[in-house]
Amino acid sequence: MNQSKRGDADKLLDESFAYDGIIIALIISVANNMYDLSLLGLANEFILILIIWYGIVEQFIHTSKTMNIDTRYRLLFYGIFLIGGFLNTFIYKVYGITFIPIILVPMLITLLIDYEFGASAGLILSLSTAFHYHDFFMFLHLFPQVFVSTYLLKNVRSRMQVTKTGLISGVVSLVMILLQEPVRHFYFSLTDYLVVFFNPLVSSIVVLGILPYIEVSTRIYSNIGLAEICTPNHPLLKLLLIHAPGTYYHSMRVAELAEHGAESINVNPILVRACAYYHDIGKIRNPEYFIENLKTPEDNPHDKLAPENSKATIAKHIKDGIEIAKKYRLPIQVEMAIPQHHGTRVQKYFYSKALESNPNTRVEDFRYEGPKPKTKEMGILMLADVVEASSKSLKHPTVDDVRQIIEKSVAELFEEGELDETNLTVNELKTIIESFIEVFENLSNQRIEYPIIDEKMEITN
Repeated sequence: MNQSKRGDADKLLDESFAYDGIIIALIISVANNMYDLSLLGLANEFILILIIWYGIVEQFIHTSKTMNIDTRYRLLFYGIFLIGGFLNTFIYKVYGITFIPIILVPMLITLLIDYEFGASAGLILSLSTAFHYHDFFMFLHLFPQVFVSTYLLKNVRSRMQVTKTGLISGVVSLVMILLQEPVRHFYFSLTDYLVVFFNPLVSSIVVLGILPYIEVSTRIYSNIGLAEICTPNHPLLKLLLIHAPGTYYHSMRVAELAEHGAESINVNPILVRACAYYHDIGKIRNPEYFIENLKTPEDNPHDKLAPENSKATIAKHIKDGIEIAKKYRLPIQVEMAIPQHHGTRVQKYFYSKALESNPNTRVEDFRYEGPKPKTKEMGILMLADVVEASSKSLKHPTVDDVRQIIEKSVAELFEEGELDETNLTVNELKTIIESFIEVFENLSNQRIEYPIIDEKMEITN
């Protein structure tokens, strides 16, 4: 039933954006012709953009996990793209080719969404501009900047990398102009060449300036923004530490596991860490109902509650977490991680307790509402959360103890079908298991005891 509903939702989403390429192609064509309207030129540019859109961009959209997380990702992509189209035309007409901030839009889209979409937007803007002015050499000047800047911003983690990208793109821009000089004879002054070089650098600085405003207003964050909220100084993490210290330290350990697991299979570790930090923020409102925050086992309030009430109280931290994430304008993906890290798992302890008093208790009444994890990053978060919680039962663990509990936890989640929508492969799960073991060894307060199989064998080896 859930699969059917999900399929219907995906179908409706595809239908609602079925004509987006046509609308965008028309708007960009109009933007190119807003100073010198030519119906024939407009029609030709419209067809060109349409071919690129449905031949390249639409394929990226259908296969992209990021773009399909939320409708706001599409709208942001389209909005930045279209604004860039008008901006480039206006600046070219008023100031000339050297002033076109061609990398501005591709850089923003790459940082906020993905490299493929940034490069595609840059390709369309570069090609349609050159096509409009019947100048292929213009394309050879503009697109290399786009390609270099978007490629260098893949998996970017710091602001310095963005400014370095602008500097390198400036060198590329200058080189491409100089290579064309013998053929085109620009007759540029020294000022023009300086503009050619500094234009991409200035564009990168502008990107850094407006990026935080886009992130806060849309709640679509770049890796830079995600890294900035992964700080103990964040007001929400301070509240978590004060009101639910056990949950805070649990979240820190989950973050270490999840980030290491993400790095081991080459998915986004910054996103995973941010989600891990905030995945249990809903526990701030009722911290005493969660075992990690109890001072002694005797303080457990669930001993006085019916299993059904305990289940509802525990499940409420999901709803509370989502509300808090919205209040503090945390990233959309962090908000979505809050329900996904539990998926549709059963609260086994309270379900078993309910069965003791009522053998007819339905297991569905003790499930989290979900949804299941949708991406590899969310799957890793679920794995790290379960493994960290399970590991607390180990008092003086050996490597074998750690391995057994990790493998058991991963196997349970796999068999329950909680990882079905993440596209995590068996080999990737094995890699994640090994990464978790490595983290436990590094985080252990005392060195994990290695079992000695054969002392004589050790001596001889």
